[in-house]
Amino acid sequence: MITQPIEFSASIEISAAPADVWALISDITRMGEWSPECVKAEWGEGSTGPAVGARYTGHNNAGGFEWSVPVVVSASVPGEVFAFIAPEDMDPAENRTVWTYSFAASPEGCTLTESFHAPLLNVEGSPSNFEGRYEMLCAAVQQTLQSIKTAAEKN
Repeated sequence: MITQPIEFSASIEISAAPADVWALISDITRMGEWSPECVKAEWGEGSTGPAVGARYTGHNNAGGFEWSVPVVVSASVPGEVFAFIAPEDMDPAENRTVWTYSFAASPEGCTLTESFHAPLLNVEGSPSNFEGRYEMLCAAVQQTLQSIKTAAEKN
């Protein structure tokens, strides 16, 4: 059982410009193509793109659990950063999970870094707080990065 906040970060080199990779990731309707956990995401009412404050719903499946979560975009700078907080409807003083994608120019094209800070996994009785969850999230980040690399290098 997880008893402390968890964090993880991983990077991958991609032969594409940071702005092009950012454009892929910030189109949250495509996240289900890359993530083994997020099966679908859709913009919320009044939100149509990756602006700070835009809301969407992520539909997820992991460890035999399925859930939907309201999300808010917390950072959005083309070619530099795209971040979001889940669940967006939780009191800001509460623990919320923050996911961040950072982009940096590299000799190959772009270094993409995906990271998360997930104190929400500590909530006793939460279905997301199960044995092996941290390892599952870390593996999902690695798989997501590789899938994004493949998609970006195809374009």
